[in-house]
Amino acid sequence: MEEWDEIEVPRNVKDIFVEMKNTAELMVDLAYSSILFNEEEMAEEVLELEEYLDLLNYHLMVHAVLAARSPKEAEQITSILHMAHAIDDMSNAAADLAKMVLEGVELHPVITEAILGSEEIIGKIYVSADSILVGKTLEELDLATNTGVWIVAVRRGKRWIFDPDGDFKIFPGDILIGRGTNTSIDYLKEIARGNIKVMGNE
Repeated sequence: MEEWDEIEVPRNVKDIFVEMKNTAELMVDLAYSSILFNEEEMAEEVLELEEYLDLLNYHLMVHAVLAARSPKEAEQITSILHMAHAIDDMSNAAADLAKMVLEGVELHPVITEAILGSEEIIGKIYVSADSILVGKTLEELDLATNTGVWIVAVRRGKRWIFDPDGDFKIFPGDILIGRGTNTSIDYLKEIARGNIKVMGNE
């Protein structure tokens, strides 16, 4: 965990808890993506995030212990620690999936079918030069609202950008990894191909 020593961790129980939840959700998305597309770099990112989540969990326990000033507060904080433990279990499960990819485990086709057959799926979206997405930031596009797709990673050339922020600008040739329904993924694919020129409420 030495590589995370310089990382600035949130300073209170609530913010640490939120960061843990968001990190675990990203890990699950990337783990499924790594399996679906057999991407080792994604799998490696999941394992790095697991170390970060372990660090967050440690700081959460320290802050929680220091915050308890009475038996009643201690009882309330216990519920937070139980939730944090459950989130940690989720992250461990995501890491186990990622390890399967890195170890070259041959996965049964049923696994891919299960991922693609769920209510929310992971999709790979290629951005053409004709797309209205090109040159705009994720904040400007607000894809989650306008298309129902949440972007969890982007491949640009040989480089991966994980959990891109609102300032991230889309270029032609980018490959977006998004989470959404079959319908929303298909809709974004058409926009990315340049077949749809108007998005959302435009």
